[in-house]
Amino acid sequence: MIDSYTKNKWDQIDTVQDLLDFMEDPKCDVMGMSNALVDIDKSSFWTAANVEFDIDLSEILNSTPAIRHDEISATTMVPSELEYHKKNSYTNGYDRIKPNADLSKIVKALGFGDNSSVWVNNQPPGVLMGRHVDFISCFTYENLDNASLVNTMKYDKDKRQPVELKTIWRCFVALDDWHPGQLVNFEPGFWTHWKKGDVVFFDWKNTPHSTANCGSKHRPFLKITGVIDDDKYVISGRENNHITKFKV
Repeated sequence: MIDSYTKNKWDQIDTVQDLLDFMEDPKCDVMGMSNALVDIDKSSFWTAANVEFDIDLSEILNSTPAIRHDEISATTMVPSELEYHKKNSYTNGYDRIKPNADLSKIVKALGFGDNSSVWVNNQPPGVLMGRHVDFISCFTYENLDNASLVNTMKYDKDKRQPVELKTIWRCFVALDDWHPGQLVNFEPGFWTHWKKGDVVFFDWKNTPHSTANCGSKHRPFLKITGVIDDDKYVISGRENNHITKFKV
C-alpha cells in the first residue's frame, strides 16, 4: 500500500525534473511506488542476441570498481533506496566497473546510442542483490546534465521514460559462461545456463528481479541501458525467439 504523500507526489509528475524531484525526496517511497506500478502479466525476459567476442577481461575485472559490491552509494541509489538497503542489510550487490574501449565495441554492435549508460556489473561469489524494480535512474542522471533540457522534457509515467525519446531498452551481456550457483531471478522465472555473449533483455519496468552468486566463480555482466538505432532484433527475439548473431 502506497502512502498518500508518495502517491500525491507521483500524480503531480509532468516533467523529467519532476521525476528527479520525486526520487530525491526522502519522504517518497520510491521502491514501493516502482513495485506498485508493476503489471506482473507483462513481466518477461528473453535472449535476443549473442555477441561473439575475444576480449581479455582480466585487467578490467582486477581494476578498482567505481562502487564495490559491499558498499552502498548515493550514486546509484536515491534516499529511500539507501534507507531500504541499510534497514535490510543489503549492499550494492556487485562491483560496478567502468568499461574499456573493447567492451564499448559490444555496445556499438548492438546498436545502442552514444549516450547509453554502460557498466560492467561483476558479482563475486557469496554476493547477492536484493529484489527491486528498475526506474532506470542511472540513464536519466548520466544524460540529463543540461538543466534547461531536464526542465522541459515531458515524462511518460506509463512508459517510465521521457516522452521525447524512443523506447529505452535495458540488457545484460554475459561476459563469461554461466557457472553453477549463479542466478538471476526475473520474477517469476530464472535466467541460468547462459553462454558467453548471450544478450538478455527484460521488461525492466514490469519485472521485479534479484541476483545471487552462490558459486565459486565471478559473474561479469555488461549492463547497457539506452535507445537502440534499430531495435527490430530485440522485438524479434521477444516475439519469435529469434537470436541475432553479432561479432566484434
